[in-house]
Amino acid sequence: MKEQTAVQFIGEYAANRRYHQLSELTITRARQVMLDHFGVTLGGIQTELGRRAADYAAQMHPGDDATIIGDGRRSSLEGATWANAVTGKAMGMDDSHRGAGHVASELVPVALALGEAYQLSGEQIITALAVGYDVMEMIQVAVDVWQRERGHDHKGQAGTMASAVTAAVAMGLPAEQISHAIALSMDMACGTEQYVYDAGTCDTKDLLAAYGAQNGIASAKMAEFGFRGPPGALDGEYGYFHAFGPGYDPAFLDRLDGEALARTGFKPHAGCRHVHSCVDATQALLQSGQPDLDRITSIEIDAYHEAITPSFRVNYEPETVGQASFSLPVTAAVILTRGRWFSDDIATYDEPLQQRLRHLAKVGLDEEIQAQHPAKNGCEVRIITDDGQLYRGRVEHAKGEPENMLTDAEFEGKFRHMAGDILPEAQVAELLDGIGRLEQLDDVGELVRLSVPQKVAV
Repeated sequence: MKEQTAVQFIGEYAANRRYHQLSELTITRARQVMLDHFGVTLGGIQTELGRRAADYAAQMHPGDDATIIGDGRRSSLEGATWANAVTGKAMGMDDSHRGAGHVASELVPVALALGEAYQLSGEQIITALAVGYDVMEMIQVAVDVWQRERGHDHKGQAGTMASAVTAAVAMGLPAEQISHAIALSMDMACGTEQYVYDAGTCDTKDLLAAYGAQNGIASAKMAEFGFRGPPGALDGEYGYFHAFGPGYDPAFLDRLDGEALARTGFKPHAGCRHVHSCVDATQALLQSGQPDLDRITSIEIDAYHEAITPSFRVNYEPETVGQASFSLPVTAAVILTRGRWFSDDIATYDEPLQQRLRHLAKVGLDEEIQAQHPAKNGCEVRIITDDGQLYRGRVEHAKGEPENMLTDAEFEGKFRHMAGDILPEAQVAELLDGIGRLEQLDDVGELVRLSVPQKVAV
């Protein structure tokens, strides 16, 4: 018998995965991912980009399949998925998986749109998300180094294929059609990270997640219609791992262990995930003692290689808030002056005191932290004042990593901060309760309906 191709193997794996096989931690993470995604999406719909995305989806993708979260208008499956992915990314605070990057903004919009349209249960949605995370991690870990060197973006690349699997599992497709959904989506995978250099002057950072989510839905639908993708889409001579990575190794498939969702992390702060350990280390420094900001003579920031390169991560003269959100010198300066790292804090990056402080910063590689990466994503910040006082803060794991997870209160606090007052309190309470019992829901469309602002009864 001919050996299975990679997409056939994944198709069999995905088709046979069942809710009862998932670990308790995976199920817990699914609830947390859902809560986190609803929060950042409700925040994102209140931005100019989010409103534009909703308008675009409603006008360019008319339909009555699914709801644009926080907006209430209806659209096609692809349109609602696209809009909800953009708004889920717009705040820059979606989840952050150590190996797979930002995953929820591609997969959750897919699961929710299909869940609403097909009246899927919480168990079905959790299973589809878990399999999608497994595939996202498996593919992205294999190609990450090569893609980073070439400037490819994981959200539109691996995210497209993981979205296709999530959609196909949610739709209940058999193994063969799941395989074709992955294969078809491979040729839709797209995106570069040029936006990190042009941050603040383009929208593609957030649109890439939407491309991945939308193309994932389209691929699963095409597979259901009988369209076929290349069997060697991943492992063939011109397949994905050859074209976008180091070449194919059958060992890649061994990573499908069912626990990728359990390994995801969350962003308690705004901006790039790689600056978050600097945020935490600087906050830890401030907790141990408050230096006189006017007397600071040097700031030293040491982290792992991926956090300090390329050059946009050590940008002393950002021209936009977007560029500032990637810069370690800016991060330390903002935390020293503001104490937090939300969007409104980052927007103050060019105030005179912050300008002075960021130019005092020197960024370097900590060999011990580097040796522990990616298992740990630590940072150390040291400050010296003109009287010789030394202040030091160090973290091993950024807040929100599996080893340093947010508490339930912190998850709810982030949700409320992101959502603001878009929903009345009674509706917030219902939505939080529904998400908290996600696996018990018969129809996840209940959550989507609760995300639409309603007039308070009088």
